[in-house]
Amino acid sequence: MKLLTTLWSVISPDHRHEREKAREREFIRAANSLKTLKVTPEGGMSIDPEELRDQIVASREQLKHLVHKPGAPSRSFRAAEDAQVEPLVSPTVEAPVSAIDCIEVVAWRRLQTGAAVRYVCLQSTSTGRFAVASASMFTGAIESLPTWVDGNTNRQVAIALQSGVLHWYAAVSEAMDAWDAEL
Repeated sequence: MKLLTTLWSVISPDHRHEREKAREREFIRAANSLKTLKVTPEGGMSIDPEELRDQIVASREQLKHLVHKPGAPSRSFRAAEDAQVEPLVSPTVEAPVSAIDCIEVVAWRRLQTGAAVRYVCLQSTSTGRFAVASASMFTGAIESLPTWVDGNTNRQVAIALQSGVLHWYAAVSEAMDAWDAEL
């Protein structure tokens, strides 16, 4: 096998930068270290989500010293770890959120009528709270979404962000329920 690899590298040299090659080797080593990674003959892959979550949490812990949160003091300090603070605000706190501070989350809900509702929610990266920016209902036997849905949704999300009247909730389901209640 090593002979074939050497022969192939002579016939077809890899012209990528060493940095790219090293990054690829690092990725392959990381993928090979996953215990539950399974590859099908067709090229599909599956992995236990718990193992992946554990890897992500461990990596975050190792690298958290590199991240500086906006608004956090630049010097390090230790807060009392045992302190319990009661929230003094309502669950629908209105906080200024800019488009840079949000992640788009798409959630679906099946209604009793058989129709489906697609909610485009925003999650604030600073507070972790959710707000519904747009919702669309789909009825009947629709195999795939119409092409206009994405463009229309993007416009609705932009308008919701610019208007600043989003209501923020602790969970996606709470935001979806509040959106439904307003209808």
